[in-house]
Amino acid sequence: MNGTTPRTPTRVVAFLLVLAGLAVGCGEAAETRPAKWSYISAAIVQPSCATANCHSDLSQRSGVLLDDMRTGYQQLVGRRFVIPTNAADSALIGLLKGQGTRRMPPDFALPNADIDLISAWITAGATYDGPGQPPAVAATQETE
Repeated sequence: MNGTTPRTPTRVVAFLLVLAGLAVGCGEAAETRPAKWSYISAAIVQPSCATANCHSDLSQRSGVLLDDMRTGYQQLVGRRFVIPTNAADSALIGLLKGQGTRRMPPDFALPNADIDLISAWITAGATYDGPGQPPAVAATQETE
């Protein structure tokens, strides 16, 4: 022969298995963050929305305060920005996706993974799991 080792079916199969393993590893990672208000508020809403120029105690843009876990929940659910179990019709998801005339936050788009996590929380019932008793929400107010 010419000095090369002939390829056996075993080597070809092993090579294909390695390639298949690499291809599986290249897929999108499964979401490991909890779809819970305590996480979403602290990791997404407060740092992205409750900034000095937006929905914090300093500016109170649109009268929506999101810089505190309890108040943020009360504002989003009580003012019907969030409709528990119905992410598709929740105004919050439309604002985060930029559907319509406004997108929130206005300076940058949240990653789709963050919006999907918030949607999962809403679809699961948008329950409050933060400190203390769940805040009272008056679900009769309309969004602005």
